Amino acid sequence: MQGFLTNLLQSSVSMSLITLVYAAILPLLSKRYAAKWNYMVWLLVAAGWVFPFRPRIDLLFLPVQMRDIPLTQSIINDMPFMDVGDNVSTRATIPFWWVLAVIWGLGFVSIVLYHVLRHGRFMKMVRRWSEPVTDLKVLGILDNLSSELGIKKHIGISVCESVSSPMLVGLFRPVILLPPFKISIDELSLILKHELIHFKRHDLWYKAMILTATAFHWFNPVVYLMAKAAAEQCEISCDSLVLQNADFHQRIQYGESIIGVVRNGAKLQTAISTNFYGGKKGMKNRISSIMDLKRKKAGVLILCMALIGILLTGTALASTNTDQESITTVVSGTNNSDSNISNEVIRLKESLRNLYID
Repeated sequence: MQGFLTNLLQSSVSMSLITLVYAAILPLLSKRYAAKWNYMVWLLVAAGWVFPFRPRIDLLFLPVQMRDIPLTQSIINDMPFMDVGDNVSTRATIPFWWVLAVIWGLGFVSIVLYHVLRHGRFMKMVRRWSEPVTDLKVLGILDNLSSELGIKKHIGISVCESVSSPMLVGLFRPVILLPPFKISIDELSLILKHELIHFKRHDLWYKAMILTATAFHWFNPVVYLMAKAAAEQCEISCDSLVLQNADFHQRIQYGESIIGVVRNGAKLQTAISTNFYGGKKGMKNRISSIMDLKRKKAGVLILCMALIGILLTGTALASTNTDQESITTVVSGTNNSDSNISNEVIRLKESLRNLYID
């Protein structure tokens, strides 16, 4: 448990640094790189939060000089109570790590239970207040869009009184939920395409991964910043795919659809769902992105840089921890050797004393 918590804390520190740096430079990157690549970087960052263990990488290209510290007999003799101190320190650390484990476990279970109960309540409301769409025109639009995107799995569509914005729910049985207010055919086509792209990209599973990250690192406020930014970039990247070949008029129409959703506010929702409405602040960023007609570059470079940053920061912290453990092992081994020597000295002195007595 101590090793797990150590890796978890090291991962939390390193990923906090990467998250804050990426969040700071994202406005600049968004002007040059395509939204889907910025979203992929957030997914990579989220994966770094979920998996606290990092591979050990020997940084041979960095010249590091370490000075040898001789542990001579005279130095060891100046620390006669080292063994006692080590034992006391060890006994004092064991309860501390178990206290941390209990606190972390309670927080983890609380976060998981909260989202499980909230999701269950939401799905119960959906089953109670939703009705399947029977309009052949709407179903025809859904089938045509599914064929266009190469989606073979059946996607249900229902009108639900409990939602105020279109969304996709269901990890295993996906359903598109529509709010009860009237939507024009042109707007509906864009909205359905938006939700179908979410399904094709497996965004619900990515949201579950991000939720797992917040459960693991519930004590770190930076992880919630990551979750919010990733959700916003998810919608922005999906908008860009919907409007990939759209003209200026269609972009305006799509933006007006989003504004119409904002006027309806937000009702009951769940973390494991795509949400066409992501808050008024997020809507402003989406509108700006929708009306941006500039061609963007592929972000393979920033994706590789993010991966290298995650690996190197985790390796640096792991190496520091390993060096400390090595030093502790060397000192402990020297103390054991010194103890054996002292015992042999006492034994020989006792033999010599018995010899003189005889």
